[in-house]
Amino acid sequence: MRRSFTCALLALACGPVSSARAGTTNPDISVIGQPLIRWTDEAGNPEQHHPVFSVGETEFVFDAALNPYARGFFTVALAEGEVGLEEGYFSLLRGLPGGITLKGGKYRVGFGKLNEKHPHTYPFAERFGVLAAYLPGEESYNETGVNVSYRLPLPIAWSVTASGDVLQGDSFRRLRAASQSPDDPLNSNPENGDAQQEPRMAWVGRLAAFAPVGDRGGVELGLSATEGTNNVAADARTQVLGGDMKAKLWTAPSAYLLVQAEYLSLDRDEAGWGGLPAAYTLASTRASGAYVYADYNWASRYNAGASYENYEDPEVPDDTVDAVGVFAGLALMEETTAFRLDWRRIHRQSSTASSDPVQQLTMRVIFSMGPHKAHQF
Repeated sequence: MRRSFTCALLALACGPVSSARAGTTNPDISVIGQPLIRWTDEAGNPEQHHPVFSVGETEFVFDAALNPYARGFFTVALAEGEVGLEEGYFSLLRGLPGGITLKGGKYRVGFGKLNEKHPHTYPFAERFGVLAAYLPGEESYNETGVNVSYRLPLPIAWSVTASGDVLQGDSFRRLRAASQSPDDPLNSNPENGDAQQEPRMAWVGRLAAFAPVGDRGGVELGLSATEGTNNVAADARTQVLGGDMKAKLWTAPSAYLLVQAEYLSLDRDEAGWGGLPAAYTLASTRASGAYVYADYNWASRYNAGASYENYEDPEVPDDTVDAVGVFAGLALMEETTAFRLDWRRIHRQSSTASSDPVQQLTMRVIFSMGPHKAHQF
């Protein structure tokens, strides 16, 4: 009796034998944890001089081949008790005319080199401030849209790829503060006075060239541009231009140096209300900045590096922010468990005053269960 009951359970769990021959398989499922402890000396911060533990963000990754031509990818993030879809897209890797590849859905936009990477792949604690200040979106430039990519057929050793995105564009929106004028549309209709519920598409373009260095290394140079509408009624636009460089140079069979840098330039319209009949007014905010970091990896387990960034704060036009940092990491035998220590010193100054530098120390543990690893090296 017990044997018959066990067989019945197995049959229910596994399903009919014929379905296993249909070629349908479950996707690869991974869970990536990122607990951390952080210390800061920022004046006025309640956490000043007190270490704070955090479970960080947990990522659930689902990845599978849909057929010989396409793959599907989902990332679900759990942070601060809330669950959200971070990415969910398909990729057509082959089968289209001329070797064109296609991606559609919700994804981290390929502007520059760092934005499309997930935080657990960073050798440092968090993305650079210049990216957070210039690119749209709260945690990253993450939009719903379609991407088309094409590798140019050139008779040289360089590999040149051109890509373009058409996006929903919602991440560009900026809420305008209502004026004191009684005819301001935001006073009569706060929800949609500036037509903020109307969709306006955005676009991204990128050109990247890769050249091999030796048998395993390489250098990539890229140019990126994006533009979207930040206020529909005022037809206010935001444009970001960028240039990037990444070099990976092997110094030994199990050691290499990685150098990466990006420069960004922001040109943004600031919408205001001037009252009737003039209606909307537009001011211009322009700012630029850059970051660079170097990361040396050796013995397949250790890495150490340093970073620097400097940028003009578009929210406070007279302010300039510069930051220096050092970081180090250790992977236990392989990349499923990694410890990463990061120190950063951030200094904000203006033409009239200079604030005290803020120091921040972060220790992270990156652990991965499943085929999607932590990408330590």
